[in-house]
Amino acid sequence: MSTTDAGGEYFPLKLDPRTKIFLMVVVAMTELLNDSTYFTAAVAAIPILLLLQNRQFKIAIWYIVLFGLGLLVKASHGQLELPMLVNMIAVLLTGFVLRLAPAFAMAAYFIASTTATELVTGLGRMKVTRKITIPISVIFRFVPTMQEEFRSINDAMRMRGIRLGAKKFWRNPTALLEYRFIPLVISMAKIGNELSAAALTRGLERPGQHTSIARIGFRPVDVAVLVLVAVLLMATYAFT
Repeated sequence: MSTTDAGGEYFPLKLDPRTKIFLMVVVAMTELLNDSTYFTAAVAAIPILLLLQNRQFKIAIWYIVLFGLGLLVKASHGQLELPMLVNMIAVLLTGFVLRLAPAFAMAAYFIASTTATELVTGLGRMKVTRKITIPISVIFRFVPTMQEEFRSINDAMRMRGIRLGAKKFWRNPTALLEYRFIPLVISMAKIGNELSAAALTRGLERPGQHTSIARIGFRPVDVAVLVLVAVLLMATYAFT
């Protein structure tokens, strides 16, 4: 179903990649400014709402549960008497979840909702040097390609009965490494070379202005999202 079929041009929200990059920076930085539970939750709500409107429901639910558990542990801290080591681990894990989970959630939304062409075009309009643009373009295409390759290897090995806990695994545990990770490493090297060659073939290193088929640009929806995020964060910061 296309975006228009789903009910209009703006659902799911087609944000400019520069808007998404700015939101990623905001989410990553503002989590470090205030230790208030309400402000932390307000910052975390930004990527979760974006994930939900982008129909990434499974990932959004995982982050909601993870962040909720972090808030629960933080609220109950000091009320339970735990061994010192367990208490230290709980504090570290809670801080990690509350501080970094929103940034990872925003990254998940960014990767799923942005194509490599849109990202390269956006970075080009930001006057980012091609020494940065070309590696990012290769990495951006490498991750989903590698995920597909890993799933294909898993499916092939599962059909052959080579999986964790199977009889063949207990007979020869090293087979799991041999038949899964060695093909994966070889595929990584091959895919990396192919993507680098594809990027150069498309002329990413050519000097001068590049054209692109990607349609990006700041639109009313970008302004609306930025204004709503600013109002949410300022209001929460003022009342905490």
